[in-house]
Amino acid sequence: MDRDISSIEIFSRIDDSKKDIIQSLFTPQQCNRGTVIIHYGEPVDGLYLLDEGEVEVSIPGFSGVLATLGEGKSFGELSLFNADDRASATVTVSTDTALLNFCPREALVQALSEDEQLAAGFYYGSALLVADRLRTTNQKIGGEIATSIRMAASLIEEVSNTGNLGLAQKELQTAGSQIVSGMTEIVKNLLVMKEMNTPVPHSDIARLADRAKDIYYSEFQVFNRVHEQLKVLGQHLDNVNRILSQQEVIQVEDDLSLFDLS
Repeated sequence: MDRDISSIEIFSRIDDSKKDIIQSLFTPQQCNRGTVIIHYGEPVDGLYLLDEGEVEVSIPGFSGVLATLGEGKSFGELSLFNADDRASATVTVSTDTALLNFCPREALVQALSEDEQLAAGFYYGSALLVADRLRTTNQKIGGEIATSIRMAASLIEEVSNTGNLGLAQKELQTAGSQIVSGMTEIVKNLLVMKEMNTPVPHSDIARLADRAKDIYYSEFQVFNRVHEQLKVLGQHLDNVNRILSQQEVIQVEDDLSLFDLS
């Protein structure tokens, strides 16, 4: 393996005298287009470093590509210190060929158990990696939740304004009141989450996303403008789940195009 091991964040704090030990753990793998390196939901058996070519990151249920990784990128780092780590996405070779270097988890664990200085540098780098990812995750979650709160609040105001909707009063009372009720519930829960200093459970976000989708898929499509914004809100809540699962967020199309949420 020719690449400097320090370019991989999790190994960035290992003493220079120990780098050869880590580099010796990597073995090259040549893969062809379409080869699945990591399968969503399955155990990850070590760290992959991409030397040549590209891979695509995807998840079941979404037809697009979440991210494309190129030369010098790595994936599977968390499996090195978490034996129960399971893939949050599928990684597939997207170029004609790709050259990867693979470090098995078992080989690294053995090397760390035999060298305290090596272990100290590795776990220091691990701590920095996790802290950085948590910081980034919290920032992303805060942004997505804040956007969802503003959107839901605007939906409440929009639906409550009968003059702008141009709908029959009976139609408004039937559909509008339920939308307002649903949005109010979502707003209250999001506000609580935003103020909490503890991690947001996946189940809580999933519940709110499902609630937004329930409204979106109901008969309330007579509210065309509201209908479109409910779709966007649901996408933001789905993004929170992706962030919590260490997945790439999906770009939300037409975001904030119907309301001034600043």
